[in-house]
Amino acid sequence: MSSSTDKIKGYANEAVGNIKQVIGKAVDSDKLKAEGKLQEIKGEAQKTVGAVKGAAHDAVDRANTSSTADTVKGYANEAAGKIKQRVGSATSNSDLEADGLAQEVQGDIQKLTGRAKRDAGA
Repeated sequence: MSSSTDKIKGYANEAVGNIKQVIGKAVDSDKLKAEGKLQEIKGEAQKTVGAVKGAAHDAVDRANTSSTADTVKGYANEAAGKIKQRVGSATSNSDLEADGLAQEVQGDIQKLTGRAKRDAGA
């Protein structure tokens, strides 16, 4: 069941439970009042389950979005770092070459971070 379905069924059970309790009081039926209270509690539990499912789904979505962004940034930094290294090597610019290596390593770390976030969200 989806989080929305759980919440809707929860509200319905809660409402029906409250109605049963009112009718049970009106006709002086302890059994009907107890059934109503039980159904009301069931509805509250269903709403809670729906809320938890919704929160979990949102957390996974945020983790997946974040992991994708980290992974893409990682590939971009890795590629830019490799280009800097080659240009630095070709022009005998050791500072540019070192900067490129650092950027490539940063890209590797970002890709690993993205994978870790994705795996943690799965």
